[in-house]
Amino acid sequence: MRGTIEYFDVAVAGGGPSGAVTALCLARRGLRVALLEASRFGGDRYGETLPPEINPVLRELGLWDAFSALDSVPAPGIVSAWGANSPAEQDFISNAHGWGWHIDRNRFDAMLCREAVVAGATVFLDCVAQPSRISGGGWRIGGVNAAFLVDASGHTGLRVDEEHAHETDDRLLAIAVRLSGAQSSDLRTIVETTPQGWWYTAPIPNGQTIAMFFTDPEVYANEGIVLGEQLEHAPLTAHRLQSGTMLSSRVLHAPSACRLKMFGDGWTAVGDSASAYDPLSGRGILKAFRHGAAAADAITAGGMDEYGARVRREFKEYVRQRRMHYASEQRWQESIFWRKRPGARGIEGKNLL
Repeated sequence: MRGTIEYFDVAVAGGGPSGAVTALCLARRGLRVALLEASRFGGDRYGETLPPEINPVLRELGLWDAFSALDSVPAPGIVSAWGANSPAEQDFISNAHGWGWHIDRNRFDAMLCREAVVAGATVFLDCVAQPSRISGGGWRIGGVNAAFLVDASGHTGLRVDEEHAHETDDRLLAIAVRLSGAQSSDLRTIVETTPQGWWYTAPIPNGQTIAMFFTDPEVYANEGIVLGEQLEHAPLTAHRLQSGTMLSSRVLHAPSACRLKMFGDGWTAVGDSASAYDPLSGRGILKAFRHGAAAADAITAGGMDEYGARVRREFKEYVRQRRMHYASEQRWQESIFWRKRPGARGIEGKNLL
């Protein structure tokens, strides 16, 4: 970091899609914006498939040309073996927005931060910091001072004025594996259930494949998960991965949760820090874009109450749809994983929001 303290109108903590889009939109409105990112976009990042609905949003934000330069892999549809032995196929050829995309998340997130810089934001990399109040009002974080703070740090969230609690609908744990040499002629995303969870696989740029197995943290801790055993119940996934060589692996947490306090005096939360969705929804990055732009509007023009209400309203609808989808899988009801899912208890459940 630099030796002298720089002053900004807004500090955005987190250079992922929600933070970068918030910073970009604020900078375009003439605000001095600091975008603080903990990495240099060199490690594994996950969330590699964008739905077709991302295409008009990229154009609305003026990001289409920069995105097109990334040479992402087209995503022509989804194959889902969920609730039935015969897979269902969703073809994007009839989608009004065209096909989706399999992306390299490091390149994608770095592109968004570069576009925020083009808009006028200042990006600070390798910047991990907890915010603190400064005298006279405002915040200090990562060696900069700012009048307003945006928490875009991810699903755990920053402790802002001691506020970072979430209402959690469900918790998943993901075992993520990156492979080379896997079967790649079919560019569709594959989703497939097993007794102890479900698989997501998709091709990504550079001839690689991402595979993620989602299970329950308690199942993982108490019983362990052997991926080979889970592949025995997932023939579509096994066929895709059979010739692959593992390059890296990582265990991730993937909660479905909504922040109890979405904003306060001089701060707001955005992206997964505000509301985190199950990767099954396929809408995480799309949500990040839309909520980032909405948060920028609320910061510059007022309307924080409306922004917070929108995030909660959309989360509540997401929870309803998610529970219905999990309830549609009835083949593994003796399994701890499926018995524990909120959908197995019915979609009425508790009143979250």
